[in-house]
Amino acid sequence: MITIRFVSCEDIPHIQSIAHETWNFTYGGIYSKDFIQNFLSKAYSRENLIRSVERDLQSTKRKFLIAEYNNEVVGFAQTSQVNDEDYELLRIYVRPEYHKIGIGNGFIQEFIQVLKPIKKLIAWVAKENHIGRSFYEKSGFKESEEKIETIEGQSKTQKKYELKITNERL
Repeated sequence: MITIRFVSCEDIPHIQSIAHETWNFTYGGIYSKDFIQNFLSKAYSRENLIRSVERDLQSTKRKFLIAEYNNEVVGFAQTSQVNDEDYELLRIYVRPEYHKIGIGNGFIQEFIQVLKPIKKLIAWVAKENHIGRSFYEKSGFKESEEKIETIEGQSKTQKKYELKITNERL
């Protein structure tokens, strides 16, 4: 059974483990190993995650979710508010062995409910990230633009995907 719930500080070790597994699985052929390890050590440091979880706990609109499958933490997702009714999906990661069973879609549906009123959910995805792009396209997101992003000397084309939230989705 899939359960989507709000994050807590007890989830930090799970988030770190999932981030390491999914980043290596998803981005291993896109970015160098050194880049991935360096990024993970910064973005998913205990200190950064504690700050992120604490901000979420204080927010009226919770933006950091955890997925459990049969009581095991298997994924996480986080959004950031862009403007009054638009949110960016900053990260959504599910352990590879739990792909294609509805967890990613569960996150999207939960965000639509928790973040009301919401008009649009956007996500930036590396052009070479075929796993992510396929997920967004199957979930109803439409590609709207692209840009070149340079992080620590690595330049990659990023594609913007948008999901317009209609009354049928609410």
